[in-house]
Amino acid sequence: MSEHDRILVAIDGGEGGRAAIRYAATRRDGADLWLVHVVDLAVATGVFYPYGYEGLADQVREAGEAILERAEKLAADLVGADHVTTTLRDGGAVAELVHAAADARMVVLGDERRHGLSRLVTGSVTGRVASRAPVPVVVVPTVWSPGQDTARVVVAVTDPDACAELVAHALGEAADRGGELVLVHAWELPAVFYDTTLEHDQAAWEADARHRLMQTLDRARQLAPHAVGTEAWIQIRQGQPAQVIADESKGADLLVIGRRGHAFPLRRLGGTGHALLRESGCPVEVVPPAPEAP
Repeated sequence: MSEHDRILVAIDGGEGGRAAIRYAATRRDGADLWLVHVVDLAVATGVFYPYGYEGLADQVREAGEAILERAEKLAADLVGADHVTTTLRDGGAVAELVHAAADARMVVLGDERRHGLSRLVTGSVTGRVASRAPVPVVVVPTVWSPGQDTARVVVAVTDPDACAELVAHALGEAADRGGELVLVHAWELPAVFYDTTLEHDQAAWEADARHRLMQTLDRARQLAPHAVGTEAWIQIRQGQPAQVIADESKGADLLVIGRRGHAFPLRRLGGTGHALLRESGCPVEVVPPAPEAP
């Protein structure tokens, strides 16, 4: 098996890592699971013992190895020990996971739904990895468990004319599950346009968007011939995009969202994407933009 034909599972020592392992075990399609735990020895030793403490780095490393050992046992019980490898890395969690992602076909992380000051201080590892990784990243809610699947995949569509590759990817996910795909396009009318003639054009706007999405779906089916028989539905809703998409994906097996392709040079995840990572009740897969032609 190719070194790149494996799934990187980020291990945090908590329930998030365990949820990520359980999800990856169900979606591996023969790939090995590569469990990665990151410790930042410079921060750990410098913050807690700024004047140095002999042996502290070894203790931090040993704690990380213990976390990986527990995770390895869980993964081995699910997929077999021969299909599990582990790596302990030293450095910043985001940078190390993004770098390691280049040697995997997908990254799976458990969510980290912190609130208030804790989130302001720590930031979001999941969001930043999903924003930067060169491969798809799946963020799994800690409440997810195998057996909840409905074989329904939802894909959030921002631009109906520029998402054929994203929809094709989502079609493939639905086909692999033997389920259906729902394309969701949300739009919000700015308040400045209320009570104007533009408000009365809602039906025409929705009809135009539906026509464009049907054309995109046709192109996506050509890109994913193995999913040609997969049922697909189009939902167009007015409202705040993150709320609309979260509502439409309730009970879904997977929510697929794309990363911005025009935010050069960063190509990061937008505000709606970050909100969905925080609020979605189902696993969310963030798909990076297709490489640009030279």
